[in-house]
Amino acid sequence: MTRLLLIRHGETDYNLNRRYCGYNNPPLNVAGILQAKSLVKQLKDFNIAAVYSSDLLRAVQTAAIIFPKFQIKTELDFREFNFGIFEGLNYDELMEKHRGLYIDWIRDPSNVLIPNGEEFRDFRKRVSNTLFSIVSLHRGKTIALVSHSGPIRLILCEAFGYGLEKFWELGPDNATFSIVDYPQDLSSPVISLI
Repeated sequence: MTRLLLIRHGETDYNLNRRYCGYNNPPLNVAGILQAKSLVKQLKDFNIAAVYSSDLLRAVQTAAIIFPKFQIKTELDFREFNFGIFEGLNYDELMEKHRGLYIDWIRDPSNVLIPNGEEFRDFRKRVSNTLFSIVSLHRGKTIALVSHSGPIRLILCEAFGYGLEKFWELGPDNATFSIVDYPQDLSSPVISLI
């Protein structure tokens, strides 16, 4: 069995103000640093072989706090979804500036392209392909991945065998983790904690 610990980064001011962060690169705020420190105790008993992280600062900082003795391998492919013109805006601002587009995207994110943003199929491909590579590389071991809400939602949807209709239901809170166990052939993963 290969075990994947999926960890969402700690809080930033964007999260605090409910803004779409995407490729923006804010640091953890004070609460986010404390949240990451609280995960140290929760994760101390796992025999972790490798730690991966998105290359964005909030994820790298979280990984460094939780796993100070590890060489953290950063992967651009585990970045958050690129929200294009939605980045930096909160719900009220989006409803004021881009109401129709925003509503359409929430209803069907895989088929609505945000201007200057990322196509959902490209997002899915980069996350899924890189995840398969690292899980394959570490068969039979436990690995940690510090990432963002979007990639984690996608990984959980695929692990559960859901389509994207559950995408918005699986959003992890800041500084929380889920466990996905993959059998030796990497098929039919089992989620044991979410």
